[in-house]
Amino acid sequence: MANEEKHPYLELDNKKIGHKIYIQRKIAELKAFDVAEQLDIKEAAYTKYERGETKITVDFIKKVADILKIDPFLLLSSNDVNYFDNIHNSPILSTFHTYQSTNEKQNEAILFLIENVIEMNKNIMQILNNKSDK
Repeated sequence: MANEEKHPYLELDNKKIGHKIYIQRKIAELKAFDVAEQLDIKEAAYTKYERGETKITVDFIKKVADILKIDPFLLLSSNDVNYFDNIHNSPILSTFHTYQSTNEKQNEAILFLIENVIEMNKNIMQILNNKSDK
């Protein structure tokens, strides 16, 4: 079967997947060196995956997803990741740039901010009430 036709959906798009890996690594706030070390490869070899210069395999995707603590299907999905670039490069970049709803640090930070806003609103109301009583 030398003339076997390749199905386009069975080929992984190295550039797209590599870019998604890059974005997810940035969201996880990991350095390329750290991920490469956990994969037991050199940083230069790892960054070639992110740039789409090295053929990405399903096994590689599983390993990276495990390191990044994400669902491997996120890296394989056909969704474009440009909106992540916009968020990541935003001048208002903060710890809330991740879209993973199970991030405990993020949840704690949001609750802390909400509590502070509520307390600030109470203080403002008290100041306004004191001014109107005078």
